[in-house]
Amino acid sequence: MGYGEGINQLLSRSQATTCVVATDDVVLDPHCVERLAAEMDEHPRTVAVGCALIGGDRRVNAYGLRLTEDWLGINVDRGRSWDDFASTAPRGAARYLGPSGALFALNREEWERIGGGPLFPRSFFLYMEDVMLGIRLRLLGAEVRFRPDAFATHAWSVATGKRHVDKLRLVERNRLWMLRAARGRAAAGATLVWTALRYGSYLAHRGSGERTGNAPRAFWRAVREGLFTELPADVAAYLGGCEGGSLPRWCFASLRDQMRNPVA
Repeated sequence: MGYGEGINQLLSRSQATTCVVATDDVVLDPHCVERLAAEMDEHPRTVAVGCALIGGDRRVNAYGLRLTEDWLGINVDRGRSWDDFASTAPRGAARYLGPSGALFALNREEWERIGGGPLFPRSFFLYMEDVMLGIRLRLLGAEVRFRPDAFATHAWSVATGKRHVDKLRLVERNRLWMLRAARGRAAAGATLVWTALRYGSYLAHRGSGERTGNAPRAFWRAVREGLFTELPADVAAYLGGCEGGSLPRWCFASLRDQMRNPVA
């Protein structure tokens, strides 16, 4: 059923007022949950608390997300030394779009108060669920906080692979669906110029890593599905109640961060 709908189903079977949402490829630090609980206790109107994720190389894998101009969610802190980052990371109501979907705490009472419904769009299957969640939270004016000392190690993108064409297709399709839900088909199509620039930068800086499969075919399929098939009803409805809102400029990454290799 995919990651987002799997989390939705788990939440529907739980009566907990607060919970930790986590993928199955994270290993939590022993103090992670207690620190998340403390942050929730100190700030009871917070909807979500983001965590830090570390790769096996002791570098930051993820923390807070920011957007590219075509609304891809990127981890702008990725690649930083964990020892340096842990002491200087923005904390509290930091200026990120939202937390990484791989690990964060959720205040369900506040989530229901601001709008509620499924936490993630069901039809995305994999990837970009956390980006759409962050967009909804920011458009609704929800309080989102970050706690870098609540962290875990993360073996990221193990479901498909960091450079697998299935990931490329799902990421780009879901990005276009998200833009159509927020801004309409024409606005989503207009972002493809920026997408070409972003992807060209990735190809130029990917180093020796090669994609598995036919990337141009996967990208074309993503564009076809993202722009020209019927928008899934759950995606179209997800941003209901947010009409007319605009995202703060700080939700977007700098040009330099947008042009970095996303799998460095």
